[in-house]
Amino acid sequence: MSAKIPEEKLEAAIAELKKVRRSWLRRPGVTGVDVGLKMKGRELTDELAVRVHVSRKVPVSALPNKAEAFAESGKPQKLGDFDIDVIEAEYGLSDHSAPVIAPEELRRIDRVEPLVGGVSVGNAIGGGGTLGAIVWDKTDGELCILSNWHVLCRRKSCQVGEAIYQPSSHDGGRRRDRVAELKRWRLNRNADAALARLTGARPYAQDILGLTPIAGMEDPELGMQVVKSGRTTQVTKGQIDGLAFAFNLNYADGSSQTFDDQIHIVPRPPWPGQDYELSEGGDSGSLWINEATGMAVGLHFAGETNHSISAEHSIANRIKKVAEELEFSFAPVYRPPVPENDRVLETVRRVFARHHPELCTAPAPDTLAPLDRMLQEVRDEMKLMARPH
Repeated sequence: MSAKIPEEKLEAAIAELKKVRRSWLRRPGVTGVDVGLKMKGRELTDELAVRVHVSRKVPVSALPNKAEAFAESGKPQKLGDFDIDVIEAEYGLSDHSAPVIAPEELRRIDRVEPLVGGVSVGNAIGGGGTLGAIVWDKTDGELCILSNWHVLCRRKSCQVGEAIYQPSSHDGGRRRDRVAELKRWRLNRNADAALARLTGARPYAQDILGLTPIAGMEDPELGMQVVKSGRTTQVTKGQIDGLAFAFNLNYADGSSQTFDDQIHIVPRPPWPGQDYELSEGGDSGSLWINEATGMAVGLHFAGETNHSISAEHSIANRIKKVAEELEFSFAPVYRPPVPENDRVLETVRRVFARHHPELCTAPAPDTLAPLDRMLQEVRDEMKLMARPH
């Protein structure tokens, strides 16, 4: 991509897409929609288009209702002022751990010390994915693992405090490999993401295996050259070709989740003229990083399910939205120690969170008001007990 798309043009295209996004996603065979770079022949162009992703391209003559056609060969329809481009691709989670490609000297599926980004991790109950990075919880300064919800939680009945193994149990992790405890998570239109509190069982480093430590966060842009370090495909290089990607994703328990405003990534040239594995099962939780700045832009969680060369695609949450919802930072966060008289109260809160995580992960404004009143009474009683007699 030689020219940057003007921000106002990109916003105009996204506004047009939002008008039809819900209805288009309901059409048979549609696997996703976004705004991105148009593909001509076997090359990405600098031309901005509204893009429709379908499980299989078919001739207009094969459609039962020709009005449902998005484009004819060589004759793209338009949405507003923008051409409609049709892309053949199907999407699924990147959580089915595949054999590691071309093992490095330090194997990502082994027990790694110190803990770093880019290695195998997962909930003790099974499955697994990639440890994205070591981050700091902005609410209390605790060190945490960042990865996907479907890597660290895996099911909607997960509980605060569940054991997290490195490597994952799929890769041979056992009780002795417990390095963290599940702390907070989100599964919604913005994110498939979770944090797990480090237990101190192993040292850590901010490094990402094969890459440098993350310098911070920034917004994705069309044409941005990005890299990631994952459990399965290791360090791979791609480019952002789509923004505002929306699609429905099926999970192992039979549930589904609709995602909006995601990042769409493809390999760099000479793809699709040459086969290149951008991501595979087990890479879920990897961080996509702007290669030029070292800033994180996305949290990888899904990719293509068909294996044709031209269908190599990766999907990521916007990292700024993930960080906002989970309240973490890539830079150290300092929180002063809890005063002696408040330690009991903090303990009560932690125990309450373990038993009622649904109230503490996304509380309504007054959800914890009764607990706070009770804690205030405990605080007052402790003050009375501390007075000299």
